[in-house]
Amino acid sequence: MYNKLDFDEVCDLASKIYWEVVNKLDAEDKCVMDDSDNKGGTRNTEFGQELYYLIEDTIKESIDYKEEGEEDDEEDTQ
Repeated sequence: MYNKLDFDEVCDLASKIYWEVVNKLDAEDKCVMDDSDNKGGTRNTEFGQELYYLIEDTIKESIDYKEEGEEDDEEDTQ
């Protein structure tokens, strides 16, 4: 079995959806903070991380994404 999207494509899509949601809900203060380790950069707050991974996991579930080495249950039963 192959994945409809590779991991990079899943991450790109999750990031696009994440930023659409954050911007639409004007939730940047709740989801993003300055990153003192990266001059001029930002990082996700704990809430932002949870939101991003919820989106990423939902995409993976929707396309039945399999991690490398993860076997398909249907293949095991045949």
